[in-house]
Amino acid sequence: MKYQGSKARIVDEILPIMLDKMRPNQAIVDAFVGGCSVIQNVPPEYKRIANDNNRYLIAMWKELTTTNWKPPTTIEKPFYDKVRESWHKNDGKYSDALIGWVGFMGSRNGRFFDGGYSGHNAKGRDYISENIRNTSRQIPFLMGVEWQCGSYECISMPKASLVYYDPPYKGTYGYSTSKNFDHDRFYDWARQMKRDGHLVYISEYNMPGDFSCVWQKQITNSVNLTKTYLATERLWTL
Repeated sequence: MKYQGSKARIVDEILPIMLDKMRPNQAIVDAFVGGCSVIQNVPPEYKRIANDNNRYLIAMWKELTTTNWKPPTTIEKPFYDKVRESWHKNDGKYSDALIGWVGFMGSRNGRFFDGGYSGHNAKGRDYISENIRNTSRQIPFLMGVEWQCGSYECISMPKASLVYYDPPYKGTYGYSTSKNFDHDRFYDWARQMKRDGHLVYISEYNMPGDFSCVWQKQITNSVNLTKTYLATERLWTL
């Protein structure tokens, strides 16, 4: 699934580091699950918990993986506009799952009604169909995941879980649900989780000095459809 900040390009490098520290019967919690690129690669023998504070995203994933829901396989602009308007009005015309599907599948760069309708490029490339196909391929790998929706501070999880945090990166432009994110509060929460006996890993560019970097790699990130920049992705722990 196309998702801002996706870890699809680096999951094969960071996930083995985290799983190497897991104990038998330990749960793994993805606190900012987004496009599910990490949790879908966790072996199903582990208890997997996925959380995000975007209710439409979680409703979409839950419907796709726990019911026989068949979402639209095409999203034309008039329908996209109707769903977007309904979402703005919060009028209840469409289900949360359908709003999530249209918003993430049909929006440019998967930005959930932010940045406009995706559609085709000048060469006829159909970004929406690509996103739908790629997302549909993820579904079998997400069967059995426990879905939760809410703040990272409110996740229900077993004792001594491995918790992976991929929060909004400090100083970057995020989704509307992540605006005004309190990074200092998050750092304190991660420290408390460590004190509570959980194994904590965090993806971020930079962290306070008491966090240890266990992996890093320079990658190319897209600012928009035409501009890119180099950034150093890092995995941190306590």
